[in-house]
Amino acid sequence: MKIILNLLFVLVLMFTFSCKSETESSTQIDRNEPINIEFIKQGELSLINNDSIIKKLDIELAKTDNKRAIGLMNRNSLEENQGMLFVFQEDNMSGFYMKDTRISLDIIYLGEDSTVISISKNRQPFDLNSEGAPSPYRYVLEVNGGMSDAWGIKEGVTKINWTENL
Repeated sequence: MKIILNLLFVLVLMFTFSCKSETESSTQIDRNEPINIEFIKQGELSLINNDSIIKKLDIELAKTDNKRAIGLMNRNSLEENQGMLFVFQEDNMSGFYMKDTRISLDIIYLGEDSTVISISKNRQPFDLNSEGAPSPYRYVLEVNGGMSDAWGIKEGVTKINWTENL
């Protein structure tokens, strides 16, 4: 009889802990719901062809390693007049990928003189393939996919001029 009571006690404990585990895991799922990062204007950028402004944008800046690593991940949308400017202190050759990026992007690579070197157009959401520029770049501008064609951005012609909000 004592063995049966001990066995019953162990079964009740196991049942109790298995219920608690289910509750904890369902709570964990709630905490892992997708997040959406909102746009925060940190500056303004002009796209320029032959001394004429072709488009003005509000920009977020990615000037630190952490901000550059996150980029436009976990964004549900980006307005047509918004973009993110990645600023590097030295020339760079690293590629960009679309991990956790929910929107299609044009990725525009610019040299130290702020002239467009190359454009990776209509990059697809969540694509893990890394793409870079054929030559070193100092800046990268990310905008909604298709906008570089719509605005007339041209390699070797278009330049940027930007200011940071203080």
